[in-house]
Amino acid sequence: MDNNRKKDFSNFFTRREEYLLALILFFAASIPCVLLYLHDALAFIYFGDAVSHIVRARQFIDSQQPGMLNIGTVWLPLPHLLLLPFVAFDELFYSGMAGAMIGIPFLVGTGLLLFSIIQSLTNSRSIAFFLALLFGLNPNIIYMALTPMSEMTLLFFLTLGGYALLKWLRSEKERWMIVCAVAVLCATLCRYEAWLLPPFVSILALRKGMMLWRQEKKSDAFSMGVIAGIGWIGIVFWFCWNYVQYGDALKFAHWTYSVGKSAVQSTPHHRLQDLFLIIAKALLWIFGPMMVGAGAAILFSLKKIFAQKEQLLLLLFFFLPAFFSVSAILIGFAPVDQWWWNWRFVLMFGLFLSTAGAVVLVKMFRKIQSTIVRVLVVICFLAMPVAQIAIPSVGIAIFKDASKSFDARSRSAAAMGKEIQKKYKGGSIALLTGYGVGQRMMISSGLPVKTFNVKYFSNDSALPIFDRYIVLGKDRTEESEEFSRYWITNKETLLRSYDVRLENNFFVLLERKQ
Repeated sequence: MDNNRKKDFSNFFTRREEYLLALILFFAASIPCVLLYLHDALAFIYFGDAVSHIVRARQFIDSQQPGMLNIGTVWLPLPHLLLLPFVAFDELFYSGMAGAMIGIPFLVGTGLLLFSIIQSLTNSRSIAFFLALLFGLNPNIIYMALTPMSEMTLLFFLTLGGYALLKWLRSEKERWMIVCAVAVLCATLCRYEAWLLPPFVSILALRKGMMLWRQEKKSDAFSMGVIAGIGWIGIVFWFCWNYVQYGDALKFAHWTYSVGKSAVQSTPHHRLQDLFLIIAKALLWIFGPMMVGAGAAILFSLKKIFAQKEQLLLLLFFFLPAFFSVSAILIGFAPVDQWWWNWRFVLMFGLFLSTAGAVVLVKMFRKIQSTIVRVLVVICFLAMPVAQIAIPSVGIAIFKDASKSFDARSRSAAAMGKEIQKKYKGGSIALLTGYGVGQRMMISSGLPVKTFNVKYFSNDSALPIFDRYIVLGKDRTEESEEFSRYWITNKETLLRSYDVRLENNFFVLLERKQ
């Protein structure tokens, strides 16, 4: 018994960095969560996509058609399913804090996994602690962890996959390759950036399987073949789901609200050199020049990296999702501008920069013996995150991006939702507003989601409306232009059966006459 106690105490002290890291990251996310809620209860759902994610999750249990049909298309389903236990609580759903319920644990988990990866690569617990802390304390990543967005979920599964991959490369134990494949499977059901990873993992597994086959280990070779297919399950499921439900396996790729190439044409800075400059600016602003510089410095060590299989494959594993993000921006799928718009896409570089930066930092510290110089280097790494928090003119890039998304139209939608709650006397509410702002009204109203009936119709047909209330979008944005036209052309007809209860520059609320 005494020996067991001594062993437990020994394990505690040898893992003190992990416990300290988990504690720091938990409070670093929890305290801003409380402060943001006190500052503005809608701060967690500034992003329009955050609203879409949390409403989609709630619709599984609270909608006019609850159930698995709410998997829908475009949005990959795993983040919504993970949110499901938390959006069931009204306090967490209507405030948007349901996202933090999974985001904070995933932030802590990502930090701990990243610590283990870097420590294993560099044999330095201090550098692993510093880089994992630098990643986890990045205010941009913390904000994303507090929202219902899917980025933090993806980062966690990517880090888990990278951790398992490194374990497999060192031990060649089959169970670690299974963990890696399952993590990749989960990642592919979070965001499309992970869709480059299944072929990468499959190549590694099949290559190992062929080697085992030549060694007459056919059962082990068969197992690696099965593992090679695990990562593809999510992608195959998504194609099959879209085909069965919508008759088109690629429905998610060209849905009404997908960005497509039109985004390039509507973006004033769509030349390649401008887009590369924007991406570089976003990287520098979010991760800081020292982190980006350390990551870029890995290019000067490619010869040594290629000689070290573990580092090469791990860095490539973390680079592929970032490469997908950049490709999406360059072809116009993810619109950006020179100030703040979708800069969150560069967060996928975080794991690559942290891992590459750790490798470079270890080499740098081997050459630098002066403690003072080392401390100065650490301070320089910390300068950008501190500047974003402490200097208002710098600001937290992703939070500014989200704040810009919460524009006048979105604020008007939130205000309309509160007015609906005051005037609501029972019955269903038809939303002819465009889906995004309609979802804001759902949350701000505090009414059950099943109360709302989201309407769709094409230009050449008009739907009959029998709901007690109608909310119409009046502004001529791309999302609500059709509804605006419907209001203009059918105003007299509607007013025969409905009374106007509230009207502003963006929306009009109608109630059926008694």
